[in-house]
Amino acid sequence: MNDGLSSFIAALSREEREHLLATLTGTGDGPATEPAVPSGHPAPAPAPAPGRKRFPVLDRVGAGGMGCVYRVHDRLLLRESAMKVLAPELATQPKYVGRFLGEVQIQAQLEHPGIVPVHEVTLDDPGGCYFVMRLVSGTSMGAWIRRMTTAGTFSEESQELLSAFVKVCDTLAYAHSRGVVHGDVTSENIVVGPFGAVYLMDWGLARLVRSGAGSVTISAAAKNAVSDGEMAGTPAFMAPEQASGHPDLIDERTDVFGLGAVLHLILTGQSPNAGRSVEEVVQRSRAGLSPVSRPLALTNPDGLPVPSGLCGVVARALAADPNERHQGVLELKRDVERFLRGGLAWPLRRLAAGTCIVSEGEPGEAAFVVVQGTCVVYKQVRGERRELRRLEPGGVFGEAAIFSPGPRTASVDAVTDVVLGVVTREIIEAGLGLDSALGVFVTALGERFRDLDARSTAGDAARDR
Repeated sequence: MNDGLSSFIAALSREEREHLLATLTGTGDGPATEPAVPSGHPAPAPAPAPGRKRFPVLDRVGAGGMGCVYRVHDRLLLRESAMKVLAPELATQPKYVGRFLGEVQIQAQLEHPGIVPVHEVTLDDPGGCYFVMRLVSGTSMGAWIRRMTTAGTFSEESQELLSAFVKVCDTLAYAHSRGVVHGDVTSENIVVGPFGAVYLMDWGLARLVRSGAGSVTISAAAKNAVSDGEMAGTPAFMAPEQASGHPDLIDERTDVFGLGAVLHLILTGQSPNAGRSVEEVVQRSRAGLSPVSRPLALTNPDGLPVPSGLCGVVARALAADPNERHQGVLELKRDVERFLRGGLAWPLRRLAAGTCIVSEGEPGEAAFVVVQGTCVVYKQVRGERRELRRLEPGGVFGEAAIFSPGPRTASVDAVTDVVLGVVTREIIEAGLGLDSALGVFVTALGERFRDLDARSTAGDAARDR
């Protein structure tokens, strides 16, 4: 381990190590709010001194490596706001004041629904440095993932998470268009609020990768505060070029890697860089996933397989070589949207081995997809059971019931413990719109299939007599 990495690890307090590892494994509640690179400095004071006359503190809502965020009351505008305060021991060091100034200048110039607007900033208050911004309500995406009660990429809640993920892609694409790379895209830095609001928080590690027309501008003091060769970010979501201390290689594709790590967490419940120690996490973040052509088979927290299409998206976004990743955030967004358009959310049902799932002759109202386990399809012919086929994961049965009413033409039993996706006509209507032109065509095919199946069954019965 090199000296820079050793220094980084040594700077972590015991609490910071525990928080990091708990977040990686999904066993803890994670940081209270925006996580940044642990600095090893003493914890900031419990309440900020600056701005107390106009902004009395109501409570603390979170902490990061450079300071704390408080909920305050604006006595002039009669509203609640959020105040981010630079830690007092850092407020006397030009390097950290410059970084703080760069953060607020970048955030203030990025005017987008997914970025919290800045109201004002003060660097010369006797009590220290702070800036005030809109107070947003919601929960971090990390907390949402940890409390999910319905696991699996087929669940409706998982698809809601993916929809929120797409909004983050839009926010980052806008920032990139202004020449800004976020540099710390994590599940804890994404806040999902009510009424469809999704925010990308904590721009403290953002940097300019392009200047010129349309780009954000920052002061010379802020530019000079960026330390080349310093590893900065959250190891669980860090791209190899960040973890290796190569700031000259950081660009928009670095944020693509961070998004890929968030997507990996959404689908599997853990970070791709998860490890048993902070040292292992950092080493894995330095290596990344390579090569991208290697098949990536992911499973959700219940051990169910993630659709191969999404596995491919994750593998590409997490490629160790930036040239093998999506070359822009919108390219990644399109891949996820393609899945959302084609993917359907259905409930999962677990059944024990030996369970009769459907019976020949009974009314059918739903189809089933085998997600895990093995099923057997059979008919009763002259009082004897005739096995027709066995279904492994990916197999489908009962599909005719979706399109037209009628009795089941065969029985299906669970050979092993199985997990089934239950597909109803309502789900298909929501996904395809069966009253559309395409829906009418698909319904006609389903009815023709049922007719052919009925004729085949009648023929089999006649031959057996």
